[in-house]
Amino acid sequence: MTPAPDATSPPLAVPPGTVTVNNILRPAKQEQNDQIVIYGHSSLLYWWPVWLVCFILAGATYAEGDQAGGVTVSRTNVPGVVFVITLLAVAVSSTVLLRGMVSVVAAVSVVTVAVALGWFGWWGDILGFLGGLEIRINAAGYLCIGIPLFLVWALVIGVYDQMHHVTFGRGQIRYVLEVGDGEVVMPSEGAVVEKKRSDAFRHWVLGLGAGDLMIRSGGPNSPAIELKNVVRIRRKLAVIDRMLREKAVTVA
Repeated sequence: MTPAPDATSPPLAVPPGTVTVNNILRPAKQEQNDQIVIYGHSSLLYWWPVWLVCFILAGATYAEGDQAGGVTVSRTNVPGVVFVITLLAVAVSSTVLLRGMVSVVAAVSVVTVAVALGWFGWWGDILGFLGGLEIRINAAGYLCIGIPLFLVWALVIGVYDQMHHVTFGRGQIRYVLEVGDGEVVMPSEGAVVEKKRSDAFRHWVLGLGAGDLMIRSGGPNSPAIELKNVVRIRRKLAVIDRMLREKAVTVA
């Protein structure tokens, strides 16, 4: 039986040509860094201001406490105007794409005009000129809009949108672009990943840092993959770029 070497024993001889490898990641930690999954989202991602405004206006209307015939309504038409402006702004900005600063200028112009009309008290005159319109929604009405919209929004973002995604691994890219389709695998060698020019209002204001991702593979007959409305796209692009640059190394 060979005795175990003690602290005073001379170091073992290293065979010539041996390379010392330091700081090898443990398998569990290495597996966590082996891939990143990117999820695209539908345009419903940008509709959160509508249900949020519905909840705020419902609370403000209840707090105001003006009941007419047992129904809690606001004394003014300002909440109704705010709701309509929010609804129209989100509907237009989530469907009409304006690249670059054009979207910012358009959004700032609309908000400025709406605030100015409210500040000078001209909304009542304008609505009266349009046939005596009175935009008033009771508190329960705001909740009847906000609660179903929030539930649908949460279901789509949390469940439906998770069914189409792109997975970047070392050496390959796997993707599912349509719900119900099978997973397609293509090599990552020569792949080019880029963020398309942003609609600043849609992506950075409503999407809180979202963007569209375009993936082009260098392989023959490889399709271009476009994943829309990716949340926190800048951070994910940095991770993807690092993974595509690294090469997998197996140490025997």
